[in-house]
Amino acid sequence: MLLGQQTSRSGLLTSTLWIGLIATLALSSCAEREVGAAKLTNYVERLSNAADIDIGMVNGGQTISQRVDLPSDLDTESLAATGSLSLIDFLSLSGCELQANIAKRNTSMGRTASASQRLILDLEFLRLAPACVTLMEEKEENSVADTLRENIELRRANLPKRIFAATLAGPEWRKFWEQPMSLGSYPESASGDSAQALWELSERVQRFLDHSWSAADEDLEPLLSSIRANSGGQLLAAAALQSRYLEHANDVLRSASKEGIYCRNEAITDAGTITKTVVAKYFATDVQRWSAQVSQRHYEIQSALIALESHLTSTLPPRYVDWVTERNALLHRLYAATREHVAAIKKTVNAC
Repeated sequence: MLLGQQTSRSGLLTSTLWIGLIATLALSSCAEREVGAAKLTNYVERLSNAADIDIGMVNGGQTISQRVDLPSDLDTESLAATGSLSLIDFLSLSGCELQANIAKRNTSMGRTASASQRLILDLEFLRLAPACVTLMEEKEENSVADTLRENIELRRANLPKRIFAATLAGPEWRKFWEQPMSLGSYPESASGDSAQALWELSERVQRFLDHSWSAADEDLEPLLSSIRANSGGQLLAAAALQSRYLEHANDVLRSASKEGIYCRNEAITDAGTITKTVVAKYFATDVQRWSAQVSQRHYEIQSALIALESHLTSTLPPRYVDWVTERNALLHRLYAATREHVAAIKKTVNAC
């Protein structure tokens, strides 16, 4: 009986320990949530309290007010027909590696392939077709050789649009720019893998357009998959979040300055002194550190992003170009919002 009680107590103790551990982990998880919003909220609240001005606090950062979503329909102009090979032509390709490519294209899976899979098939076709043309000429299959040349030219002409459809208009790119409803412990929780993948994608696209790619470059889908993490979307959300809070902070500073709360008779008031401490401790030391980390994330992807899109400039549809303009304006706020806030500090609380 005592042994049973001891076992029961032991089980109860173990359960209690597990519950305590889970609760601790849950609390830790909650503490890690919305790091940026917490820092910004704390700073703006302290500014308002120091000046005793309540002009309507923003919510706790759960809602991102400014969104710049990638357009849902980014189809390029209709692709020109890529030519076709008759059954007789196909049978004549015996001895060409290209025959397998055409066979894959004509399966049910090939006919319903995704944009990235169609690009891969076209890249393989363009790589293998020249050798097949040479072989057909040696066999004096001139009509087949001419058909292959026609197909090569059509696929080369279509290649930039194929690349755009598979990359910048593809689901992986949309996922890359998907903005989260909350940022959690970003940017500390962010991975640098997507930035590296973006560089590799940009370099491959350049090789595709230069017609200097290898068979290994055609293994495109794993690379596209690696950019699915919403690194771009997190940046956009962070930029919007910071801009919204710092604009609110600017409103507090201007309102307080206009009412003479910081300076009286050319001397700084107690509220002004407290506000200077708040700025030094919670903006310069806290908010700006977070902002600098976010800006570093932008720096990591910016060059690769510019390179990738510039490769396809002549192919980008107007809706995409408009989105790029709006997106870049928001990302510019990562740097502009902090500069504007520093300028507001100089003109208000530091003007005494």
